[in-house]
Amino acid sequence: MSSIDTKTIDRIKALRREAANFEGFHALYATKYAPDSNCDKKGFGFGRDDRYSAFKIGVSFDSWSGYYGNSSCGRIMNVQHQDVVAPYLTKALNEHQKTIFATVGRLMREDAARLTGDAAAEVAAIQQLLADAQADLAIEEAA
Repeated sequence: MSSIDTKTIDRIKALRREAANFEGFHALYATKYAPDSNCDKKGFGFGRDDRYSAFKIGVSFDSWSGYYGNSSCGRIMNVQHQDVVAPYLTKALNEHQKTIFATVGRLMREDAARLTGDAAAEVAAIQQLLADAQADLAIEEAA
């Protein structure tokens, strides 16, 4: 029996689910939690309280340059005091959070849309498997 690959379909489902999650978060918070006077503990933001982290990612900012004829590269930007920069970067992320979340959602949806060709091939393989199984059943019933 052949193995059916649905990695692309699974990836599309995951991308679309998480896109909706990011795109819908602020509206959900504004309509469900912000106006609810019974909900007396609420908040959100980058780096606010890691007991309630929805996700954690490691991100670096990379910059480099190198010149023709020389195989080496060097950094363009070098932050010497990351402890000084970190809270301001976090504040900037929070200030632009709605735009960042909308962009994350849009990029995930765009990737999901680009995968539809590969997903169609997976669906075709599944349909062929079903057709083969139906043919086997027809052979058994005829015998």
